[in-house]
Amino acid sequence: MPDGRLDEVISVVARRRRWTLEQKLSLVEEVSRPGASVAAVADRHGMSRSLLFEWRRQVREGTMPGVVRADTARKLVPIRIVDNPPRKESASPPVPSRRSAERAGKSAAMVEVILPNGRVLRVSEAIAPEVLGRLAAVLDG
Repeated sequence: MPDGRLDEVISVVARRRRWTLEQKLSLVEEVSRPGASVAAVADRHGMSRSLLFEWRRQVREGTMPGVVRADTARKLVPIRIVDNPPRKESASPPVPSRRSAERAGKSAAMVEVILPNGRVLRVSEAIAPEVLGRLAAVLDG
């Protein structure tokens, strides 16, 4: 280098990798083994340590998409089918909206769920089971 300039340029193009659920769970399981460290596992697989910490937290909290924790899994609850349950009268009848009036002819049946804490949850029979489960968990807590 006669003029003192650096003629070689080194560049690295880092691309975002896509991890499958199976890969994520495998890495979280690997870091959970006795004697394993997040740093060693992340370095061995060429990934960010913070990402592995995040996946571990998501699995622990049950927030990783596609993973359901065993203690938050669906549970069977006793049900009782009642013909024409008694209606509680409210102080003032609700004013039907235009949208509800339009759907009155084609409305779905309503399901009433009485939670263990005594609260009553009334929902359309068309509600997604996952949504009903989340609602029941929140209201029963």
